[in-house]
Amino acid sequence: MRLTHPDIAPAAAPMRFTFEGREVAALPGETIAAALSAAGILELRRTAGGAPRGLWCGMGACFDCVVTVDGRQGQRACLVKARDGMAVTAALPAVPAPAGAKPAAIADRACDLLVVGAGPAGLAAALAAAQAGLPRVLVLDERAEAGGQYLKPLAPSHRHRAPDRQFQAGDALRAAVAAAGVEVIPNATAWGAFAPDEIAALVGTAAVTIRPRRLLLAAGAHERPVPIPGWTLPGVMTTGALQTLARAQRVSPGASVVVAGNGPLNLQLACELLAGGVRVVAVAEAAPKPSAARWRDALALWRAAPDLARDGLGYLLHLRRAGVPVLWGATPLACEGEGRFAALRLATPRGERRIEAEACALNLGFQPETGLARAELRRARDFQAALWRVFAPPAFDVGAIADATVVCRCEEVTAGALRAAQAEGCGSLAALKKATRAGMGRCQGRMCGATVARLAGATEEAGFALPRAPVKPVPAAPLMLELPEQEAPWFNHAAPGFDAWRAKPAAPPPAACDVLVIGGGLVGLSTALHLAREGADVLVVERGEAGMAASTANAGSLHVQLLTYDFDGESETGPALDRLPLGPESIGLWGEIAREAGEGLGIRTEGGLMLAETEAELAWLRAKVAAERKHGIGAHLLGANELRSLAPWLGPEFIGAELCEGEGQIDPLRGTLAVKRLALRAGARLAEGVEVQAIARDGAGFAVTTAGGPIRAGRIVCAAGPFTARVAAMLGVEGLPVTGAVQQVIATEGSAPAMRHLVAHASRHLSLKQGDGGHMLIGGGWPGVLDARGAPRNLRRSIEGNLWVAGRVMPAIEGMQVIRAWNGLAPEVDRAPLLGGLPGVPGAWVAVTSNGYTLGPLAGRLTAEAVLGRGRIPAAFTAARFG
Repeated sequence: MRLTHPDIAPAAAPMRFTFEGREVAALPGETIAAALSAAGILELRRTAGGAPRGLWCGMGACFDCVVTVDGRQGQRACLVKARDGMAVTAALPAVPAPAGAKPAAIADRACDLLVVGAGPAGLAAALAAAQAGLPRVLVLDERAEAGGQYLKPLAPSHRHRAPDRQFQAGDALRAAVAAAGVEVIPNATAWGAFAPDEIAALVGTAAVTIRPRRLLLAAGAHERPVPIPGWTLPGVMTTGALQTLARAQRVSPGASVVVAGNGPLNLQLACELLAGGVRVVAVAEAAPKPSAARWRDALALWRAAPDLARDGLGYLLHLRRAGVPVLWGATPLACEGEGRFAALRLATPRGERRIEAEACALNLGFQPETGLARAELRRARDFQAALWRVFAPPAFDVGAIADATVVCRCEEVTAGALRAAQAEGCGSLAALKKATRAGMGRCQGRMCGATVARLAGATEEAGFALPRAPVKPVPAAPLMLELPEQEAPWFNHAAPGFDAWRAKPAAPPPAACDVLVIGGGLVGLSTALHLAREGADVLVVERGEAGMAASTANAGSLHVQLLTYDFDGESETGPALDRLPLGPESIGLWGEIAREAGEGLGIRTEGGLMLAETEAELAWLRAKVAAERKHGIGAHLLGANELRSLAPWLGPEFIGAELCEGEGQIDPLRGTLAVKRLALRAGARLAEGVEVQAIARDGAGFAVTTAGGPIRAGRIVCAAGPFTARVAAMLGVEGLPVTGAVQQVIATEGSAPAMRHLVAHASRHLSLKQGDGGHMLIGGGWPGVLDARGAPRNLRRSIEGNLWVAGRVMPAIEGMQVIRAWNGLAPEVDRAPLLGGLPGVPGAWVAVTSNGYTLGPLAGRLTAEAVLGRGRIPAAFTAARFG
């Protein structure tokens, strides 16, 4: 419904657009979400699991309201303005339209101060800087109008003859900022900070790199609700979202509303809804009713900010006069409804209550803006301290969240799934994230991070939603920049420092074992699995958390054929060619692991394509196919017509391809955890948080020093990935040629299913595939770097270049949103695995491979057989090949 007010009127006549084929009226300047809410349309889309979803946060942080607009998918209905004649749909398009053009270059822009966020704090900071004499001050904000949540202006769809004090304050601040010469850039997303002077941004549909001398982050806050059953129903939204609809857009999602949660913003919203003609059924406040004993806090409120305290008292009196019950000490239990919200169940001091309404504003744990950039910092702090003593909510009990309740809205992960992952040994926030995909959707954990952290027993969510570029989904096309392959330092690898990743807190390991496996990645876990099955007493020690490094940070490709950098076009022998027969055998072992684990592990082996777009590339592929077939690989050359028939989604430049049988993909998260579970089930022991510091010969065995205590081991397997050379040096073997390579992976949002093959390029670095959820995984060796601490991080140029190659191969990617990019520190040898005994160290073996995820199961089995004296490693895979 549209709200009414004697001083507020529409600014122009309505226009029309369609939603799912239905004509909808909209006022110029209002958002798609506002227009649909006014029309009573609350369901905006369906999730992959078939659940209805509508507006939730209303500020572009949760990405729950994404729709397809004129063929462009992933558009946030709460931010995109309605336009006459636009077509809005809930479903994904068969081929998404690009949200922008591919750039010929990405512009650099310098400034003296960059402020990210145009809320009250960001605008005040920019104003102060400009008034102090800084000549070039830029402010970026995602919204079309500056002001943030608190000082948001009335939408251009309406005019206000008598704006209230809050509107006036926003107008005054925006005017002062403009007068001071500050440049405020709207519709701008800062999607990555790669260095203090390298901020990647998207301004409208154009990419720009901003290089500030000083950087100030004022991105504000978002509401952190406690999940309850039914909180994902259309018609349930945050208090801030409903206030944006009501205050800025002048609409309500229903004629009757219940407001529940904690804090005075709920009171303000209820009064604004009443003034617009909405029936507020009740306001449920989680804090207990203020008593006479809290008079000191009330006095502190009045002294610190008499105007705000007067407002709060006025809200309560207005609600009382309107007959709206304020239920103190009432906490939400569940939202009910079939397809949309219908009722709220509450726990109150007088027992459970059920309140029916058409919409619900839900807010628990909201952290409002405090304007800390003002000179009135002490006043603000005093007011806030007293305010939250008066509105003190009950303690948040995560144990009360029912197993069936959705915690992660983006990936539909329930509390029960998180608890099950914990029971299987996922102890950290990072492990829970990888095991369940919680926090891996469009919002990157903004809406679930605090809850998942508490479920994991953490006191804060640090480490869960680690900032990675892009920090918010961005359209792929404007970032697609062609970069010459030779610009990238493909083989400029360095041995990582031993502190590259922080170990878990030192844990006391078991005192002794027969076989000690150093390294809890896939190869180490696979080795332990096969040793334990043969009755060996095997202990795996891992300095961090098992399987949480490169084994779960890779793209999940199952490689069989030679890659772009594996073959010179004429050789018949060499490390890459020697390893060829291992691929199909190891992929077969992955199938066995899946069957034993009782799940598919996301395995698809429908073949791999390597594409050629020139005659020279096609000739190279022809030679490569011949070399691979000599080593038993099922490879075939395809002409242009065969290729188009097999891959209609392909770009127009390609004239042929190699089709390699048996290649495919796997979910590395599920695969690694399956191997870990099977190893433990077979009797292997695992000690995490155990960093090996020194190794010495002790009779026929070894004395191993760790941060948590000594271990006596009869035999040792070094499976430490990129740290293998460091561990080998402890055993007296210097110069083992194992280094680390930071490799990057990019993930897009889900799209309509199109691609079934693993795809590579004959002369460019690329691995491309589509997961079962519709998302595209883009990798292929584009590098990241090690930072000053030795930890891997992304490179902006690698993201841009990798996206360009992927978009050339599959043009539909131009219309997709990029939601994540991450990297892992993978081991590098010489394109073949390094297995077998360490030279001159009886009782010690090494197990590492630069094609680790594909070959992990087989490398583990071969190593276990060698340790047990039941097999012999071919010389081509031992350290003997290095002389």
